[in-house]
Amino acid sequence: MANKIRQWLDAATVPERNKLVRGARTTLGALRQKAGGYRNGGKVSLSPELARRVEIAAAKVKRDGLPELKRTEMCGACARCELAKGK
Repeated sequence: MANKIRQWLDAATVPERNKLVRGARTTLGALRQKAGGYRNGGKVSLSPELARRVEIAAAKVKRDGLPELKRTEMCGACARCELAKGK
């Protein structure tokens, strides 16, 4: 089963993907590599800052069928952080 970033990218339209990557200040290619677990054994591993930006940008592109992206699911450090868990 694909992770939530892959699910989100697969379900999103081109304008929605563009809005996400612009808002997260990254590229679609970089996000696809991270979502595919490139060089990380298939696990999603975003930096805390990128995970925060992706979470905020994805929240601005709300539509039925797009999964919610949470930083605690995209970043190991955020998953362990008490502050991020409260989000």
